[in-house]
Amino acid sequence: MFNRYDFEEPIPNELLEEFCKKEEEGMILIPGGFFTFGLDPHQVPDKTFGWHDAIPSRKVWLPPFFIDKYPVTNEEYDEFVEYTKKNGHIFCHPNEPQEKDHTRNTFWDERFKPDHPVTGIDWYDAFAFSRWKGKELPTEFQWEKAARGEDGRIWPWGNAFNRNAANWCAHWLNYTPESLDEWREGITSFSEEFPEEPIKRASEFEKDEYVSPYGVVGMVGNHWEWTRSDLLTGREFHPGFSNKQSKHHAFAVLKGGSFFSLPGLMYPSFRGKDIPFCRHNEMGFRCVKNIPIYTLRKAIGKPITNTAIY
Repeated sequence: MFNRYDFEEPIPNELLEEFCKKEEEGMILIPGGFFTFGLDPHQVPDKTFGWHDAIPSRKVWLPPFFIDKYPVTNEEYDEFVEYTKKNGHIFCHPNEPQEKDHTRNTFWDERFKPDHPVTGIDWYDAFAFSRWKGKELPTEFQWEKAARGEDGRIWPWGNAFNRNAANWCAHWLNYTPESLDEWREGITSFSEEFPEEPIKRASEFEKDEYVSPYGVVGMVGNHWEWTRSDLLTGREFHPGFSNKQSKHHAFAVLKGGSFFSLPGLMYPSFRGKDIPFCRHNEMGFRCVKNIPIYTLRKAIGKPITNTAIY
């Protein structure tokens, strides 16, 4: 579930400017309003994979929010891990596995540099880091709006795939797989020695023609990004190990594809998935900061009606 807050008056610039001052550098304001979520069948760029979850397109309204311009880096994440070791798991999800070690799986692999986007982390790691920073994981709706903007484009940069705008399998395989079998054979060649640099620095894809309409960098390829959305319902993801919980609610939505991916896994409307304790070296994240509703209410000077949209 996500929310529509019904009000007509625009948010005063003074409020947004003041809110920006309170934020750390490196976040981008995504304005409130409608955007196109999902695609129509004829727009799906590649129907090799599970594309039915990406259709149909529909108009969705979101309040304004801030999102990290870049994914969280290894250096930033390692600082959080050190804090947790010294101070305990005070920011962690109550259902995370007992005695969990938040150290990323890539910590001992020298190919994953301090300024590379963090990978080798699971949903619980991303959740805890976000809380530690005073932020949240994005919903899949926030993530997709930040990637696609409001004009219904398929990719962050437009409607045609740009092979140079993202780190995907063809870059490190040095060829474009022509079939699923060829792709599967290629990605099984991944090892401790190959490729030399699986994850790229987000800044390598910061050209104007590669970024999203709002200037958000690295939304496609390189690594999947965790969201806080439940795959089945689209509502808030609540992981747990209770037998009362349906297995269908075990998956959180992942977005954006990775260095392993073909374009059919990378377009922003594609809904990837995984269970919350998987820590593959192709999974990362970025954070959002939501503007509190009481702040919006104070700015416009009248109550705001909250109407759920599904």
